[in-house]
Amino acid sequence: MPAQLGRSIDDHKSSPSDGVRLAGIVTAVAWGFLACRSHTSHTALLAAMLAAVAIAWLALGWAWRRVTLRHSREILLFALLFRSAAFFALPVMEDDYHRFLWDGYRFAVTGDPYAKPPQAHFSDDTIPPKFRGVLDRINHPDVPTIYGPLLQWAFRLSHGIAPAQLWPWKLILLAAEATTIVVLWAGLGARGRLLLAWCPLAIFETGFNAHPDALAIMLLVLSWRWSRKSLSVAAGLAAGLAVATKVFALLIIPFVLWRLGRRAWAAALGTIVLLYAPFWLRGSAADLAGLRAMAGEWEFNSSLFAIAKAVLPLDMARALCGLAFGVVWLALLRRWATSSDRSRAMVRGLPPGEWIYGAFLLLSATANPWYFLWLWPFVAARPSSIGLAALAAVSLAYVTGLNLGDGSLGSFEHPAWLRPLEFGLIGCAACWDARKQKTRPGTLPDGSASRQAW
Repeated sequence: MPAQLGRSIDDHKSSPSDGVRLAGIVTAVAWGFLACRSHTSHTALLAAMLAAVAIAWLALGWAWRRVTLRHSREILLFALLFRSAAFFALPVMEDDYHRFLWDGYRFAVTGDPYAKPPQAHFSDDTIPPKFRGVLDRINHPDVPTIYGPLLQWAFRLSHGIAPAQLWPWKLILLAAEATTIVVLWAGLGARGRLLLAWCPLAIFETGFNAHPDALAIMLLVLSWRWSRKSLSVAAGLAAGLAVATKVFALLIIPFVLWRLGRRAWAAALGTIVLLYAPFWLRGSAADLAGLRAMAGEWEFNSSLFAIAKAVLPLDMARALCGLAFGVVWLALLRRWATSSDRSRAMVRGLPPGEWIYGAFLLLSATANPWYFLWLWPFVAARPSSIGLAALAAVSLAYVTGLNLGDGSLGSFEHPAWLRPLEFGLIGCAACWDARKQKTRPGTLPDGSASRQAW
């Protein structure tokens, strides 16, 4: 009888599968709730978003300690469910997508989306009514578009499917995310797979808000994968496409192509020139004009740059942060180039993107939440407390005067407590990683060791 009672109790204990399944259900409810709220009103949308994101991260943390490779199928099924909710949602506290729709329209009509900034068309009576509403909602209409040539072709494709509609663009991004997951999946452990598929930042910024970084990240991952197979031309081609999508890719392409030889570099350079040349030949600077304006004038959610600007003139602060990043980047490249430790495991040859983009974002004047998506595949490959904290804490950047409805703050200004909290959480995670690294090997800048933490 006691033995039977013991077996009965054991049968009713929750299994790891139950824990992962429960986390998936809770997360699906959170994303579904936010998707429904996105169609109602702006009232309390900030609170709804922060609640949904927080629940998603807490649920991921619950699953983190229970997940095994046997859960891979469940992870993927729930990932599809989360993204289905996001697909049918409207963007939340974000209006960048109007620029994507506008660029696709202008490219289809004129062949050059870079020719004029949106404000040049405010008095143009030939703009169709459906695009008049799009035009009126573009932010920074005085600045030419900052999106690269390959993105413009993707915007044009979306426009060709359904003008002034966001759903074709979301489908393109969903395909890009799926490709990234497929390419990295086999080389990841259970926790890496969980983060790759369930990352709340990726679901919110790509699925809900349709930011285009997922397309460049996919091309970057493909370039790396083909470089591991010594497919030099294919790797170079994908690298060039990534740069022509978002210039952020330039920071890591040298690490990907370092040992591939001239054919890879020629393919990358040729691809970039081929995509930019049609616009240059029209006398356009392509995305460079908009990027110059962004680099010279914009600041949002900065950390170390904000500190430097508080004690130095603006130009000197920019120069100092740029120099600091250059030193870090060269040090990482030198270590990567001279390291002889190359594991046969797939993700262990992945460049130190979490260090490269982490340093860039800390020193940058503009650190939008979706920029942190560039950390996502690298943190999935080499989980660390600081990487997870960065992916989680950055959503606090949406706490602005505009979203709070606080007239005492500028539209994109944060309350005084916000950035100390956001980057303080990341700093605490860094200290935790450093403490753990004293007792056992951890993730190194050259990617030669892997650790799962949280």
